[in-house]
Amino acid sequence: MTALTQTSQNLWGKLFDYCQKSYQCLTYNPKLFLMRKLARLEVIRNWVSSFYKFLHPSCEISQETPSILDNIHVDTLVSGIRSDSYAPGINLPQAVIQEILDYAQSAPCYADRNSAASFYYREKEQAETSLGRKIRLGSYFNAQGCAAVRKLENDPAILAIAAKYLGAPPLHIASELWWSFPVEGTPMEQLKAAQVFHYDLDDYRFIKFFFYLTDVDLSSGPHILIRGTHKNKKLSHQLLGVRCASKPDEDIINCYGAENLVTICGPAGLGFVEDATCFHKGTLPTQKERLLLQLEFAINNYGDIRGAAS
Repeated sequence: MTALTQTSQNLWGKLFDYCQKSYQCLTYNPKLFLMRKLARLEVIRNWVSSFYKFLHPSCEISQETPSILDNIHVDTLVSGIRSDSYAPGINLPQAVIQEILDYAQSAPCYADRNSAASFYYREKEQAETSLGRKIRLGSYFNAQGCAAVRKLENDPAILAIAAKYLGAPPLHIASELWWSFPVEGTPMEQLKAAQVFHYDLDDYRFIKFFFYLTDVDLSSGPHILIRGTHKNKKLSHQLLGVRCASKPDEDIINCYGAENLVTICGPAGLGFVEDATCFHKGTLPTQKERLLLQLEFAINNYGDIRGAAS
C-alpha cells in the first residue's frame, strides 16, 4: 500500500467517523447539533449573547446569603475573563478542600470516564490489574454524594460571577471531579483525555470554574491556556471547531504567541474561572497525580453533552 493510498484511507476514515458522530448528535438533540455548528463562529456567539443580555438587562444574583469563598471581587474577575480568557483568585477554604478529599477517598470513581469500570481510589492498583492496563483518569462525574460540591454549585459568589459574565441567569449544566494520573499516552489517548490544546463548544456562552484539590506543579499536570483566545481566533480555527485539536500544540502556540501561554500552578484550593472557548488543556502529569473539580454554567442546558460531536 502506498503512502498516498494510506493517507486517503485515513482521511476517508476520519470523514466517516465525523459524519457518524454528527448524525448521532443530530438524532440525540437537534438543538445541541445546531449550536455545535453555529457556535464555532465568534460573531454568532456574540449575537446570541447580546440577545440574551437584551432579554435580561439587569441580571444580578443576590448575595444576601454568605458565600463560602473569601475575598471575591466579582467585577474584577469578570473583567479579567473578558480580557484574558480567565481570572485567578477564587480559592477554597481548607474545610471545603478536606470535605471533597474525604469524598474522593470514599466514593467510587470511573476509569477513563467509563461508567462500567468503577473503582475506589485506594484500590487503583488492583483495578489496573483487573483491567489489564494503566488508568489515565478517574472520574466521579457529578460527584452526587458530595455536599461541598453541591454548596459550590449554589454559592452566591460563584453564581454572581457566572451571571455577570453570561449576561443571563446562569444554568448549572455540569460538575466533574476527576483524578489525572501520571501515565504516558499516545497522541490519540492524550486527545481523548483533553491533554492537547482544544477549545470547548458547550453553548453560545458558558463559563467554567476550576479548583485544584491537590498541590499542582509542573510535574502534576497543570492547566494551561492561551490568553485572549476566547475571541479573535483565526477563521480556519473557528470553522474547524474542536477538530483543530488535531493540530500540533506547537502550531497553536506559534499562531497566537508563546507570550500568551499561561501555566497555572498552585497549592490545593487554588481556583480560577475561564471562558473555555479559549485554547486550553490539562497537561499530562509526569510524576504526581492531580485531583481537580470543574463546575460549569451556561445560558442553555442541552443535557449530557459528553461525547457529542462538534
